[in-house]
Amino acid sequence: MKKARFYLVRLPIISITIFFFCCVIAALLYPGSHKEIIGYQSDYYSFTHNFLSELGSFKTNTDEINTAIIQKDNTPSMLLFNGSLILIGATLMLFYLNFKKVFSLIEDSSKSLFYSKITMPVGLLAGFFYAGVGFVPHDLHFGAHVFFANSAFLTLFFLCILHSITVYHSNFLSNTYVIGYIAFCIVLFIYLRIIFFGPQIGPGKIYSEADLMLQVIAQKSIVLTFMAAILHQVYGFNVLLRKKDKN
Repeated sequence: MKKARFYLVRLPIISITIFFFCCVIAALLYPGSHKEIIGYQSDYYSFTHNFLSELGSFKTNTDEINTAIIQKDNTPSMLLFNGSLILIGATLMLFYLNFKKVFSLIEDSSKSLFYSKITMPVGLLAGFFYAGVGFVPHDLHFGAHVFFANSAFLTLFFLCILHSITVYHSNFLSNTYVIGYIAFCIVLFIYLRIIFFGPQIGPGKIYSEADLMLQVIAQKSIVLTFMAAILHQVYGFNVLLRKKDKN
């Protein structure tokens, strides 16, 4: 139970806290950007005009075609953002490895045990893709970076469904946690429609400032919602494991 509590409760809280503060510090250190196509230029990180992945690039403005635009070194932000994102990926993998085990430990229903076994490999895959985003900065290989990022969110959608079904069939976890994750699934589905069918932003793409802001704000919104959804599940497991310890 102590091991399960570490991987299902303590480590997620530690990792999300580290990721959040690393993002804040990386944003403060970010030297600014220039987006010629929309006439935008700044000497700071913008919540509405810069993707999170721009924090993880080796240099700024690497998507710009105009060679006159200066590419500034972004190493401090890159190390902070990518390192913390890899930590999130690893934490997600460890969470779902123990997600399966905890339903066996508490001797939950046969359906919960069955669905937890299916959920586990999907969780591992989602964690792998998130870590991949950190391992492959977008200015190292744009195609691979986009593949990892889009695959991470797409896999996360199916993961949330399986996670919710598992909890729904649990004899010990409240369906409150199912409602929380289903709500996140709905928000995630909307975000998936935006990234796959909405305006495309990238090297050589033509887009407006409104297109950019839609994608940027949607990305940050889903990341914040994801962190809140995970912490909600963590709270549920913490309550459950404390009760089992007392028994």
